[in-house]
Amino acid sequence: MKPYLFAVLLLVLTFSCDEDKVIKTPEEEQILEVAYDADFLYPEGFYHEVIDTGSIYYENTVSIKPLTERDQVWIELNTSDKNEARIWSDKSNEYSSDNREVIAERETEKFFEFKRKNAKYARDVLYSRIHKTGYFQPVINKFSISDTIVGKYNGDLNPGNVKELVEYLWSNGSTGFWHTKVLRSEINEFNDYYEHYIRSIVIVWGDFHLHDEIYVYDNYFTLNKSDRLLLVKSREVNKIQGIGR
Repeated sequence: MKPYLFAVLLLVLTFSCDEDKVIKTPEEEQILEVAYDADFLYPEGFYHEVIDTGSIYYENTVSIKPLTERDQVWIELNTSDKNEARIWSDKSNEYSSDNREVIAERETEKFFEFKRKNAKYARDVLYSRIHKTGYFQPVINKFSISDTIVGKYNGDLNPGNVKELVEYLWSNGSTGFWHTKVLRSEINEFNDYYEHYIRSIVIVWGDFHLHDEIYVYDNYFTLNKSDRLLLVKSREVNKIQGIGR
């Protein structure tokens, strides 16, 4: 091939590659770095729980009913009565596909918990939980999540407690959002309400010959001081192209 033809071909290929390359802002590059950081899930100080084995599950209006009686309303349960909480946990176990016996119980200011274990499979452990009414009363239907009321907070009102409430509900799935990672979490107090802001991402992994897609969300949780209702608004604010597969 003649030198000048090779130079023209190289120029065309370089130009084509540059056209395909998506230019990202410094903020987008930072988000991508966090998205692919295997050790990062939450910012420092974000409330979340770490368990050795098993999973946490909050009993709800679906789990305590037989399959034939279940409908499209999934609201997590709350009570002030430990015996009632145990009955709900037992009902959920009865209608589950696996039988797990209670091996331990505990309660905190936030919940009643019944640790259940499958006798056949040592690693099949379920932390069956019910919210304490004195802390939080859920009302959100997980089958139809939108800008809506999450529930009612009954604890002490101050910025630290409200921040912990939102992060607790978020990390345990009680808000209904199963986003991949949290980038920021901030609390602000105003005269009549608290506003807690969470920036999060959802990573959609690409298939063969496709790029990953990182969706960025701004989530605003508002807690009114008068009625203590926690409301949420969530908006997708950006989509970033990730690694090609």
